Amino acid sequence: MSSATESSAIEPSATDNSRKSLSQPSSGPLSGQVIGWLAVWFALALVIRFTHLAVKGAWMDEVATTLFSLGNYSRLIPLNEIISLDQILRPLQFTPGAGVHDVVVNLLTEDNHPPIYFVIAHGWMLLFHSISKLFGTDDGYASLWAARALSAFFGALAVPATYLLAWLSFRSRQEQPDYQAQRIGLICAALMAVSPFSVFLSQEARHYTLAILAVIASLCCFVLAARALDQFRAMSWNTVFAWIVINTLGLSVHFFFGLTLIAEGMVLLVMLVQQCRVKGTIWRSAPWLRIYGAIAGTTAGGLIWLPILANFYGSPQTSFLRSEVRNWQFWVNPIVQSLAGWLYAIFSPVTKGIGWLPVTVIVISCVSLLVIYAPWLIATLQRSLRFQWQQPNVRMGIQAIGGFFILANALFFMICYGLGTDITRGHRYSFVFFPSILIIVGVGLAPFWLRVKEFETTKLPFIQRRISGRQLVALVIGVGFIGTQVMVNDLTSLKFYNPKVLIEFIQAESKAPVVIGTATTITKQPAVVGIEIMSAAWEIQRKFKPTQQNQNWVRAPQFIIAENNADENRDATTELTKNLAPLPRPFDLWLLSFAADLASERCELAENASSGNQGSFNYTHYLCRE
Repeated sequence: MSSATESSAIEPSATDNSRKSLSQPSSGPLSGQVIGWLAVWFALALVIRFTHLAVKGAWMDEVATTLFSLGNYSRLIPLNEIISLDQILRPLQFTPGAGVHDVVVNLLTEDNHPPIYFVIAHGWMLLFHSISKLFGTDDGYASLWAARALSAFFGALAVPATYLLAWLSFRSRQEQPDYQAQRIGLICAALMAVSPFSVFLSQEARHYTLAILAVIASLCCFVLAARALDQFRAMSWNTVFAWIVINTLGLSVHFFFGLTLIAEGMVLLVMLVQQCRVKGTIWRSAPWLRIYGAIAGTTAGGLIWLPILANFYGSPQTSFLRSEVRNWQFWVNPIVQSLAGWLYAIFSPVTKGIGWLPVTVIVISCVSLLVIYAPWLIATLQRSLRFQWQQPNVRMGIQAIGGFFILANALFFMICYGLGTDITRGHRYSFVFFPSILIIVGVGLAPFWLRVKEFETTKLPFIQRRISGRQLVALVIGVGFIGTQVMVNDLTSLKFYNPKVLIEFIQAESKAPVVIGTATTITKQPAVVGIEIMSAAWEIQRKFKPTQQNQNWVRAPQFIIAENNADENRDATTELTKNLAPLPRPFDLWLLSFAADLASERCELAENASSGNQGSFNYTHYLCRE
């Protein structure tokens, strides 16, 4: 098929223009139909992301996000003494008079994240605090639902933002109705609405969904720049300034946003080399001078964070991703984890359950999606993307977004293998390139929805039956929606921390009053103290309150955080034994991520399940008797 024929194959016919459906939005980026469909996908995204929002307990990072959003800091917890539930949760209680200044100062003192999200969350949490006081439901503690709701809302906002990115990437160069770009945009928006990975991040009280919005905004400017350079023209100064502001704000949301900028720069560098081969002096032309201006402005905006990064380098908060070169996992894990991260963008198998029936569901789900569905869909998209590559209005968008995806992942692998830091281990960091996955899948699905002749039908895997192209698009969106239900119902191991499991286990195994403890290391480097034990304590306060009847506590549980501090000659075991000595016996002692020889305090390891893991909390159980 010639290029002209291929191009005409995707243009709507007169009959098509008369139809009023998703496939027939009007010209321009927005129209009545486009707005209507975006409203549908946005509403669906909200419903999905707010479903069971606060059912599951907060994990450690969510505790840190919430306490800093309140303007508090972790050192409000007394160390080296037996304390109550209220005392250990003091950082999660509202502090009268705490403001934005406290948020920024306390965050930069103890944590390694930039402050923009936390400042926004501070106002959000105060708003919900005021509303709860108005209705008489305030208990003085932060609301986990409110803390997660902000992230969920930002996650839903990514739906219209993704539409805009897709439209800018594939809009027509001519003054003609952009039916194709609108359709691609709506498909991409639908994919974002039902993306399990987006839902996963949206249901955590963290800053990743705001970071995704920043990535999408930066990619919008990046695509405008790439399209302008492809046409040998300079992008507008308004776009340059907007790009600088967006990039600076993005770095103020998450430092890993810098990887997005580096990947964008790598794509532009490839374009520069290609153009210099044609005309050696083009690097000095006006289009490229404006690119240099955007780079210089972004660099200046990012330099303000260098002292903060230097202060935290080598701290416990930046060392958990380090991996050893000595074993085979060093080479295999980044590849496997990257593949899993890409696939979670569009579907999620069931991976959590105990018993023969749940295990059967897990096996069927994983085999169906990973062995059958994923290879078939990838092969199908390869065929359609090759077709799209031949379309003049689409090729540059694929080149820019596809090149960005490839180079962003190449950057991840360079960090993993070159620096020995496995950043693929934390799936959350895929926010750096996540929107590009949906854009690539969306543009690959477009010919099927557009009823291009070669893509009117497609064959299902392993059987002779064929389905229409539009049924394929509906299938992909439907599988994504099912994946979101797997996510919100906690049927995937992607959400592995679960303090409720730990608390129920502690109650079942304890016959006496309970003391829960842990150790923390205090150094000159900043660190957040006690967020793991606070995660468990917050779940007790939310669902296992000792003041309520039938909560299976002999008496209210007590807590202790023992300190390791070389500068002050403090040893966690010594501090622990000193504080356990005066406690009346008997009691059950549960140490999280810590173990010690406590025979001197008549505390012996429990006979059954003395140590192990429950809800991703490592524990050691002691029985302290008379």
